[in-house]
Amino acid sequence: MKGTLKQRVADTRESETFVSLRPYRLDGSDSLVDPVDPTTARIIPADAARRHQLLAFARVGTCVWLAAVHPHDIMGTFMELGLPSSYTYRWCYAEREDLLFAQDRVYGMVDREGGERLGSYLLRTGRITTQDLVAALADQNVDEAGQKLGAILLQRGVITNWNIAEAVASQRGYPLIDLLGQTALTNNLVSSRLDGAWALAEERFWHRHLMVPLDEDEQTLTVAMVDVDDREALEYLEKTAKKRLRVFVTGSRDVVHVLNQRFGATQSLESQLSLFRLRPEDSAATPVSRAQWLWMLALLMVAMVGFILRPVWTGTFLAATVEVVYASVSLFRLMTMSAAIRSNTEYVVTEADMQSVPPTSLPEYTVLVPLYKEADVLPMLTKALQQLRYPKDRLDVKLLLEEDDRETLEVALNARLPSYMEIVVVPHSEPQTKPKACNYGLAKARGEYVVIFDAEDVPEPDQLLKAVTIFREEQNENLACIQAKLSYYNENQNILTRWFTAEYSNWFELLLPSLFRLDMPIPLGGTSNHFRTDVLRALGAWDPFNVTEDADLGIRLHKSGYRTGVMNSTTFEEANSDFVNWVRQRSRWVKGYIQTWFVHMRHPVRLFEELGNVGFWGFQSTIGGMPLQFLLNPILWGLTVAWYVFGSSYLQHVFSGWIYYLGNVSLFFGNVAFIYANLMGVVKAQRWSLAKWCLLTPVYWVFMSIAAYKALYQFFLRPSYWEKTIHGMASEHFASTVDQMGAGM
Repeated sequence: MKGTLKQRVADTRESETFVSLRPYRLDGSDSLVDPVDPTTARIIPADAARRHQLLAFARVGTCVWLAAVHPHDIMGTFMELGLPSSYTYRWCYAEREDLLFAQDRVYGMVDREGGERLGSYLLRTGRITTQDLVAALADQNVDEAGQKLGAILLQRGVITNWNIAEAVASQRGYPLIDLLGQTALTNNLVSSRLDGAWALAEERFWHRHLMVPLDEDEQTLTVAMVDVDDREALEYLEKTAKKRLRVFVTGSRDVVHVLNQRFGATQSLESQLSLFRLRPEDSAATPVSRAQWLWMLALLMVAMVGFILRPVWTGTFLAATVEVVYASVSLFRLMTMSAAIRSNTEYVVTEADMQSVPPTSLPEYTVLVPLYKEADVLPMLTKALQQLRYPKDRLDVKLLLEEDDRETLEVALNARLPSYMEIVVVPHSEPQTKPKACNYGLAKARGEYVVIFDAEDVPEPDQLLKAVTIFREEQNENLACIQAKLSYYNENQNILTRWFTAEYSNWFELLLPSLFRLDMPIPLGGTSNHFRTDVLRALGAWDPFNVTEDADLGIRLHKSGYRTGVMNSTTFEEANSDFVNWVRQRSRWVKGYIQTWFVHMRHPVRLFEELGNVGFWGFQSTIGGMPLQFLLNPILWGLTVAWYVFGSSYLQHVFSGWIYYLGNVSLFFGNVAFIYANLMGVVKAQRWSLAKWCLLTPVYWVFMSIAAYKALYQFFLRPSYWEKTIHGMASEHFASTVDQMGAGM
């Protein structure tokens, strides 16, 4: 046979397959069949096979089949082993536990402690009981996601991350190092002495692979890591450093502690300035540009001069402009929402669709949960997150707590959180906003995807699985974000919560899905948006100076050529039941929309080119139109009263002809149309009990106008001030919803 061994192995790369090495039972037979041929296996010495995690398991003629945990290492391994060149070799993937079990059957059980399985080691050392091991193995047998035994034991709370580190070190013969409680050692690791080692990889590399450099000399780079089987990380460092690697095992919390010491200050600064440095014109750090101030002053001066010189003509021109803009925004939004009534405008993921994605292929998923003064709701929140139907060993949950929020910090530290939930303390700095906290958490995120949940959220348990299914199956590579629907679990608490829920039904059941269908920019909701992590980072993440960072990010995604979809999964939240608290929340939302409009309208022509014709007018309708209508409503209502009650001759001249008729259409038919839209949203969400309350929507508009004028005031005086919304006013509804979700799993 022609060609060198290296060439012949390389030629087999197209044939890579997965193989199970576990004994199996043939139909109708009580005996087990071992797929491993001991004679073939012994062409590789036992020590070499164990060291390189490979096994020759079958031979057909002159072709030998090999299984490896990391097949891409096989060429280098073959050169070291010096295998007979008379054979042709074919290789495939195998699970590590399968491979070790097969090696034990061929070569015999190893005597040294390093050969023990994790369960055996933990049992022998008294870390777990026999009952703990039996229960965890039972969970593993029924777990389709392929979670490791250690992850299941961690989830059950019977061991710690440090117990896992001890077991790995013992099993594999690696030295163990404690980083968490050694201040002097940590200070040494983050000092300038190791700057060269840290510089071998980007910051996110160390976070993603949970490893840190310990020492470096001319021949050796020493690292501490959690997963010593992370070949991707080890190979990258070997290639970059061009040195031999020496590996220590440590716990995940130890690594996180060192990484926080090394990168905390930088991450804090980046959480404030990443977008401003990347694209300063997209940042609300400067809410209104100099050119926009000049335009507003010029228009104000023209209006003042016009009212002095030609009051009727000027009033008529302004009235006509306002009526046309108001009617156009109303008509545009109604036509847009009608698309959702006529047809399906969202991603619909079924159970069969989710099962089409192999559970073992599910990637790591980061969940960011910003919290501020939320001690009361933290227990129910963590319970809701534990109900997520996703492999816990691939969940990276980060609870983002502000440094000055001592009460919530104390509750979180005493809560015995699962191992996959990490408390991240956000350093105090201005602006103290939710998007800044999310940016800080994103810098530490390890997941391929990332989602935001708020403190009072109860997501449907399969939401992450649905998002992954869409990302994996969708052919459009530009799909960068998937928005889940939002609704409320306390909709019937009082009349305010009923109106609020009806509005949300309109927004998430009709408007956003229609914007998706018509390829318009989607102003994201403040929670349950699922992102591709790499795209989010490339865009500069969230704007910490914008108080509706979600809506702003949705526009920036669209401007950059990415798209946002809406899926058939719902996250339930707490609707504000207190009017004062509701005004705080709503005024922040309106202020953020005003910020977003001014930021992206700094260059209107460029924005038109980036969004396209339909997208540009969609932006004007949703981002500019909503606060504009709330601000105009009291003025137009007042003018209507003045017309009919006082019979002002000036107003009769101004609002004459077609302007008069257009105003009446907007007043009467516009109200009817939006009442109808709210009704359709409620019907689509199947919230039947809210239907009758939609008839009182015009009263709710009065509340929104109050919040809008507060927002306008704050926009000019305190643009980035984040007015805190108080949660926990519907604790019974929160608890019952969490229990219902858990019961439905």
